[in-house]
Amino acid sequence: MVAVLLISVCFVFSACTTDTSGYVNELRSSKWGAKLDGGAEVNLEFDGDTAMLKISNSDKNAEIKGVCVADEKSFVVFIPEVAQNYTFDYNPKGDKLDLSYNNHTITLKKVK
Repeated sequence: MVAVLLISVCFVFSACTTDTSGYVNELRSSKWGAKLDGGAEVNLEFDGDTAMLKISNSDKNAEIKGVCVADEKSFVVFIPEVAQNYTFDYNPKGDKLDLSYNNHTITLKKVK
């Protein structure tokens, strides 16, 4: 009887502490990139707590780089120098990553 009670308690507590860091780890542990139909290239990578999103098209380049905080559905890049924050939603799908900003989504692939 005591053994059943202990096993039940262990089961309840282990269910409450499920590790949900899988998506964040998958997001941060890979470099992501895409070449879009119009010729633009998008690259996303992480280094510690820093995220960097580079967009280039022809001779035009843009970069969003700053401290990053992520959860299982989105991440925010903080850029205090310009008092700007960017929030991206993401959905990892194995070797692909759907990245959304302002209701627009692009699909990036893992860079090997």
